[in-house]
Amino acid sequence: MTQLPLKVTEDDSQLFGHALIVFPQDLGSSRRLRLSITRKSADTPYLGDGGWQARPATVGAEVVNRTAGATTLSVGPEVCDRIPIDLQVKIEVDGQNVWGNAFWPPVTPQPGGWSQELTTPPAALPRLPERIIDLPEPPAPPPPIKAPEPPIVPKPKSRWRYLYFLLPLALLVAAAGAYGAYKLIPVPETLQARFERLKRTDTDGHELFALSGDAYRQGNGGIGLQAINLAMDRGNQDAKLQIARNYDPNSFDPSRADRPDANKAARFYFELVVEGKSEARSLLRSLCAKAASSSQDPVFNGFLTNTYCEGTLE
Repeated sequence: MTQLPLKVTEDDSQLFGHALIVFPQDLGSSRRLRLSITRKSADTPYLGDGGWQARPATVGAEVVNRTAGATTLSVGPEVCDRIPIDLQVKIEVDGQNVWGNAFWPPVTPQPGGWSQELTTPPAALPRLPERIIDLPEPPAPPPPIKAPEPPIVPKPKSRWRYLYFLLPLALLVAAAGAYGAYKLIPVPETLQARFERLKRTDTDGHELFALSGDAYRQGNGGIGLQAINLAMDRGNQDAKLQIARNYDPNSFDPSRADRPDANKAARFYFELVVEGKSEARSLLRSLCAKAASSSQDPVFNGFLTNTYCEGTLE
């Protein structure tokens, strides 16, 4: 049995509840494979088609891409909706003698109860019959009184008579200039259009991280969360550091994270320190000090002190 380094990310090409699992090895020519996904549990360690269970089981995965020395598999809501964020799982390819460990990434869940089928719109209410009310005809108006016509006075000739022709021409030229200036004013790009454009063009996540900050400031948390997660997936260290600070109990931001998560923040800090991000070292030390002085605080229940706070980071 060969252990391989796995990469698990959200599948942005699907609408909800899909993830991509990349094995750095050729897994044959089959279009579908079976995966054994397990977790640390004394009662229900195996994930099957019906959920977590005690007996060994496998789930289906579709092969969506093959390159030299790598195979990408896709799993859907039947798998993603049952695995919480940051759970460490072991993934083994049935019949291929390879396996690997991975922390499960943030995957947008499938909306509850949505069967991906459009519901039939309600039938239109019958139109009520029009009520015809007989009204008396209005009286005929009196004949108009014809005013006496004024005497015709001949207009004096003026040497400025050409202004009558030049004035409409000047107004036409002014209107054309105003229309051209209007066409030159750029139309502001919406947050959604900007996100769709950067998904295709921003390979290092720098602009996606900036979009995330703009979206949160404008109150659009959905675009903000998707943009910052995609920026982190594309290797942007600033995005990863900001996500860690959002979950850090020392700097928790309820507008950007659902709850404080000391383990998630510490894991991101630790990985950034290993990657050479100097700012993450002081933030991790501050988090470890907070955990040591607030051991009774419920937010630090289950905090992995031995993993993230012991030893040296130098």
